[in-house]
Amino acid sequence: MSIPLRLQPYLLAIAAIAGLAAFAAYDLVRERALSVDDAKTNTANIAKLLEEHTRQSLRHIEARLAAGEARLAELRAAADDRPLWPDHSAALTASLAGDDLINALLWLGPNDQPRASTSPSMAAPGEALTDWLARARNAAPNSVVLGRLWRDTSGQWRLLVGRRTTNRDGSPAGALVAMVDLGAIQRTFDAVDTGKNGFITLFRSDGWMLATAPRNDALIAKNWGDAPMFKEHLPRAATGTVQQVVVRDNTERVYSYRALADYPLVVSTGISMTDALDDWRARVGWDAALLGLAAVAALTGAAAMSRAQTRRESVARESAEAIRLSQASATQARHKAEHSERFLRAITDSLPIRIAYLDRDLRFRFVNKAHAERFGLTREAIIGHTRLELTAAPPVDQLQARFDLVLQGHEQRFEIDIVHEGRAQVAETYLVPDIAADGSVVGFYTAVADVTERHSQQRRLTQALAERETLLREVYHRVKNNLQVIQSLLNLQRRALPEGPARSALDDSMQRVQAMALVHEKLYQTGALDAVALREYVIDLLRHLGDATGAGQRQISLLAEIDAIQAALEVAVPFGLLITELVGNSLKHGFPDGRPGHIRVKLSRQDDQVWLSVRDDGVGLAPGFDINSTASMGLQLAASLAGQLGGQLQASNDGGAVFSVRLSRMA
Repeated sequence: MSIPLRLQPYLLAIAAIAGLAAFAAYDLVRERALSVDDAKTNTANIAKLLEEHTRQSLRHIEARLAAGEARLAELRAAADDRPLWPDHSAALTASLAGDDLINALLWLGPNDQPRASTSPSMAAPGEALTDWLARARNAAPNSVVLGRLWRDTSGQWRLLVGRRTTNRDGSPAGALVAMVDLGAIQRTFDAVDTGKNGFITLFRSDGWMLATAPRNDALIAKNWGDAPMFKEHLPRAATGTVQQVVVRDNTERVYSYRALADYPLVVSTGISMTDALDDWRARVGWDAALLGLAAVAALTGAAAMSRAQTRRESVARESAEAIRLSQASATQARHKAEHSERFLRAITDSLPIRIAYLDRDLRFRFVNKAHAERFGLTREAIIGHTRLELTAAPPVDQLQARFDLVLQGHEQRFEIDIVHEGRAQVAETYLVPDIAADGSVVGFYTAVADVTERHSQQRRLTQALAERETLLREVYHRVKNNLQVIQSLLNLQRRALPEGPARSALDDSMQRVQAMALVHEKLYQTGALDAVALREYVIDLLRHLGDATGAGQRQISLLAEIDAIQAALEVAVPFGLLITELVGNSLKHGFPDGRPGHIRVKLSRQDDQVWLSVRDDGVGLAPGFDINSTASMGLQLAASLAGQLGGQLQASNDGGAVFSVRLSRMA
């Protein structure tokens, strides 16, 4: 059954839309698979790095245990087996010097009773020690044994790691056990970016969770041996990458796991499918929008062509009727047909694109006004001729290949670079096959639009964006330089003053200027010009404050626990000044008479809130201290800065001075 000519444009448009939809669907399926593969590769790489970091931590602990065992053996040999328990504790303390991973070492005698410890106040609970001893009795000689987790009074998770020792004659000499601070490993896990719904976990090989990032105390110290990773995947392979719904929160993820060959540990890291497919979902939206626009354009063109065909059919019927009735009526019908042809030509001539129809021999059978003007010839001079006959220039290989494809029935859409009258242009071209009723291709339609200006605008926008970034980076650099000049001028004035309030005030001003200069330095040094990474900024700021105040010589440590938080310039400057005032206050008043200690700056995000605390272990605040009525200019300034950041500064005593504030403008 033949299809009416007036319906053929609709079928052509529907076929074109279906082809575009099929291509878009295929491309989206392929892109989704690539996104999942990228997620699998990323998690596998992160798991491998975490495996190596965990192994290095265990080797470090094992080395500390070996050093302690060697020192204890030396003491026993020198003492001719006489008990020297105080010396043993001193020896253990010496072997632990400067270690931030191990909090304490405990030596157990042959009867499993504690004999010596580097920090008796940090002793493990009895059930944790009993559990470790039970595991050690079943372990191979000289092998490292991991105990169970417990939380100390400060809320930190601790883990017993140790091994049994022997005398020179091979008889049991007891055991040396390290109390490990999992906070050090937790900080490394927290530093890894796994997206909004990603995770990192550390398990004992029997399923007990030791650490997780983001930290979730409700999950730690629980046995997950029934999870698919332990029940299904690990029995098949020691390492692997899988995609499934994770039991812990019923979220579909791509995650990788790795079992350490030399220690009874398993690390795993996962990325949620939601994060992995963010870019893909954006691509779906764009493709759907473009497909919708193409469908509207195709159906609009089909409707115009169908109406024109309907008019032709109507004219043909009227002409036949006119011939039957009279010659005069036939003449009138012919005039109507010519008018309809002129009308169709007027429509195509009004479009700002070049439209033509070519047969299988690539001869022009129809051209609109724009196409004729392109050749510089009349329509009559073009019709019946090929492009080679008109221009004496053969089509480029790419264009000839497109012609071959459309004559095989494949619609083509592409952009091509051309040179016209000595000017480079970009032409967007559509080739649509004209398929006869028997399925053969008798010719094809062409539509060519000049998109050179659109490409030029895109290049200009790209160049303008690059120039803006360069200018903004230069502004930050110059502001930083000007602030350093101000700091140098203040330093020259300071040198001319004797020790006293005036010199101290200039020191405070220099530190504030340094805090502001450091913000601009971070902005122009990093790729993101609109935000400052607060972790690196606070670490550098504390180093500058420590150098300026001689904190190292005074044996005062400045420590930072900073979550991965970005802050804009208008927030980062008062934030840096707030830290400068609070840390400077602790350095001035918290450690009198050469007293050593620690100052800890912590910035954390909890749900939708950001919290800042500055804590020291110095002499603390005076009894009855009120932050709202203090006479200290620095603390008054700190309270004002906290208000600029949307919070209210709080002060208290807890083993030293503690200042805390919730920063609502940074959430």
